[in-house]
Amino acid sequence: MKEARVTRHETTLAAAVRGDDDALAVLVRTYHHRLYRFGLRVCRDGYDADDAVQEAFVKLAGRADVVKHPGALSWLMTVVRNACMRMLRPFARQRRALGDQVGDDVEVPSGQIDPREAIERLELVQAVHAAIATLERPYREVLLMRDLEGMTGEETCVALGLELATMKTRLHRARTKLRDELTRSIADVSSPRENTCDAPAADHGVRRR
Repeated sequence: MKEARVTRHETTLAAAVRGDDDALAVLVRTYHHRLYRFGLRVCRDGYDADDAVQEAFVKLAGRADVVKHPGALSWLMTVVRNACMRMLRPFARQRRALGDQVGDDVEVPSGQIDPREAIERLELVQAVHAAIATLERPYREVLLMRDLEGMTGEETCVALGLELATMKTRLHRARTKLRDELTRSIADVSSPRENTCDAPAADHGVRRR
């Protein structure tokens, strides 16, 4: 007789679907931070991201089929992504780019770190976020899910509705585009400017006595 094994996570999901508020609270605590960070990067607005996350949990509570889903996180991220896209479509709002500010999840360097090193780290983080913001949405999404959120290839495919080969190709192109953009931006910052102070003084016809 083959006995089915039910994980604690699946038990929590099943309880949440049955209307157990405590189980739903556990899921909220487990996934809220990652979902909010993802929603913030997609929506680029804290209020919209929060609304999208709430919508995801409300939908989760009413979907018994999610229990059979290979990954609740990827399902929730799909709901958050779709909610953000729906909110962005009707409004041609100018939103701040991803690199305009560093999110709350970025650690503040401690006092033991050299101030110059801390500034360099902060500038690097800002450069990476700014470079990600330049990517087209399909590339940005797959890069965020795989490299920033740490989702598996299977979870990313489910969340984006892609075949594995397509996801891998898109991720490779996204990483290449990101590397090229970072290389370009760093080159622009570090390129030496023409220093006229070091040039030999020109003879303007002033004679020495």
